[in-house]
Amino acid sequence: MRFDAALLEEYRSLLQTTGLQRAYGEFVGMFRWLRAELERQMPDFRFQSAVSGSAVDYACFTFTDEALRQKGLKLAVVFDAAGFQLEVWLCGVNRPAGRRWAGALKDCPPPIQWAGEHPADWLARLPVQADLADGDAAAAAVKEAARQLLDLCARRL
Repeated sequence: MRFDAALLEEYRSLLQTTGLQRAYGEFVGMFRWLRAELERQMPDFRFQSAVSGSAVDYACFTFTDEALRQKGLKLAVVFDAAGFQLEVWLCGVNRPAGRRWAGALKDCPPPIQWAGEHPADWLARLPVQADLADGDAAAAAVKEAARQLLDLCARRL
């Protein structure tokens, strides 16, 4: 098996000449704090025990309440590294559950985005405008986005 030597060299260089490790550590600390803070502020929801992610591509955690769980749905807080953007997603607990509800979410009011009739990872998503350095403001913005998606569910599902 061969790997791209130029990309590995670029990674080595970034680690040695920038604050990439410290910056990534700060992000991981912020995202873990956000999960814990939302769990504290939203006691009616059950949160995934850990943050998951794919190296530096994205990070996420999920949470649900009884009403969502009974419908086979959950919410996810996702950090999209490419866009440096937090989002809240409404998801099925699996793809069949997501497909069952996809059609009911057509014509979502902007800025909520609909995944379409054949969703993969999410049914509806809402970008979150927040200063990641201000944890309290970011938590409030994520909580508000979750509320908007829950309201959409209550009206349509």
